[in-house]
Amino acid sequence: MAKLKLIFGAVAALGLLAGGTLLSTTLGTDIAHAQSSSKATVDAAIARGEIGEQIDGYLGIVDGQNPSADVRTAMADINIRRKSAYTEAASQGNVQTAVFAQLTGEKQLAKAAPGTYIKDASGRWKKK
Repeated sequence: MAKLKLIFGAVAALGLLAGGTLLSTTLGTDIAHAQSSSKATVDAAIARGEIGEQIDGYLGIVDGQNPSADVRTAMADINIRRKSAYTEAASQGNVQTAVFAQLTGEKQLAKAAPGTYIKDASGRWKKK
């Protein structure tokens, strides 16, 4: 965990020194845009406890839940767009996409609303 934060800090610092945009700012904008078309469907499913945020930076189906095809499609759409945003931002910072996605996942877990489900490093779904 500390190593990931060190890597992220170094990447962000290098980006600033090179005159680039801070990766987390760019990523935040990209994720918000990526989620806009499927956001209402996913937000409702999160509120019902069907899906939640995972530490890997992606949405997942909460154990024991069986969301509708519409929810699964909306979740997949957001995850595809997130991966695209992570890949682009990671390449700008010369880090692996999975590392960048996890760093963002940690932020998503921290921002998750109380009462929603999150899947942290333990691999278990927990109600926040």
